[in-house]
Amino acid sequence: MNKTSYYLVIFVGIITVLSFFPHAFLGMQAVLDHISKGEISPPAAEGMREIWLYSSIMMLVSGLWLLLVSKQILTGSHTARLQVLILGIGLVVFGLGCAYISKQIDAMFAFTIQGIILVVATTITYKKAHHIHDDQINLS
Repeated sequence: MNKTSYYLVIFVGIITVLSFFPHAFLGMQAVLDHISKGEISPPAAEGMREIWLYSSIMMLVSGLWLLLVSKQILTGSHTARLQVLILGIGLVVFGLGCAYISKQIDAMFAFTIQGIILVVATTITYKKAHHIHDDQINLS
């Protein structure tokens, strides 16, 4: 059993789902405010709204996905482990990329921390269950 890994994945999943709400609602309003003040040029405004909508939806989907695969992490599924590891690496790269672009550690660095937690959950604290095969796991 991978209880530590399970709880780490659940933790990041909950944080990600909860982050969706301020990101989608307060964040989108901030984007619209910047657009109305002319801080974002009209040609870029539509793209900015679309990018914000996409990132909000993907934040929710990623969090829900983590919550859905957490049970398989607990039982030692290799497929679930790879999914969480890939998401974790992606979050680390995104957070570090944002720090590189902005030349500072800001709020985007939280994604790096979430990614590191997921990488730890799928490497250091993860124990592969040799007796369980992904095709034998009951997903219900």
